[in-house]
Amino acid sequence: MAELAAIAGTVGKVAAIGGTLLQVAGNMQAGREQEARFNYEQKVQQQQADEAEAASQRDAAERHREGQFLLSQQRAAIAGSGGSVAEPSVIDLMGDTQERTALAAETDIYKGQQQARGYNDAAKVAGVNASNAMSAARLRAGASLFAGVSDMYSRFGQQAMQSRTATGTAAPLYG
Repeated sequence: MAELAAIAGTVGKVAAIGGTLLQVAGNMQAGREQEARFNYEQKVQQQQADEAEAASQRDAAERHREGQFLLSQQRAAIAGSGGSVAEPSVIDLMGDTQERTALAAETDIYKGQQQARGYNDAAKVAGVNASNAMSAARLRAGASLFAGVSDMYSRFGQQAMQSRTATGTAAPLYG
């Protein structure tokens, strides 16, 4: 019977050590998975930032083309009506058209840059979250390790050995 108790005690110690190690490994794996998710989110945000800027540049180029087309139409209309592009009112009208076209193109670029800043900020936050996820996982793993060691010490350590009730065949002291 004593052998069975010794074997059970050893099995209990091995199981406690194994459980603690599995908990530590699980915490680290969860941290790696969370880090990978945040790293992926960071890359997606960076791609969206690049796409926002590229789209705004395409929109600005289209505004410029539209403005050039409008100026061409204005010149044709002026020439068709017998006017001169050298007249001050015509120069003012065409200047206004160029200014509005340039402003519209610059506004498109600004909007894209603002949108890209937002995506880049979100990407930075995701990067920080990825770093924090691994730090937190390491802390959880360390806490699990210490908790497991503490639990094993309280169950199997010197304190547990001292608090066991004596067993055996010795006769009582009174008697």
